[in-house]
Amino acid sequence: MARSGSALVSIGLGAAILYLGAHAVTGRQGLLAYVDLQAQERTLNERLAELSVEQAALKARAARLSPKTLDLDYLDERARVLLAAGGEGEIVFALAN
Repeated sequence: MARSGSALVSIGLGAAILYLGAHAVTGRQGLLAYVDLQAQERTLNERLAELSVEQAALKARAARLSPKTLDLDYLDERARVLLAAGGEGEIVFALAN
């Protein structure tokens, strides 16, 4: 009878170890979820880098149009593009981007 009790304890402990091991691999905070989160992090970091470049370009454009550092050539270019306007004697071709 002592043997059957220890066998049940061994089976119970083995089942618990298997359950915890499977949960450690496939669970919500398991190894597979960790790998997925790392892939998500890489994707988000790449997107962040793209957006940082875009932000820098937009800041540079805004700085060229700010009152303190107004770039008149750039202002003229933007006005011509947005209004599809040209000077006297100029022919304007509107090209789609």
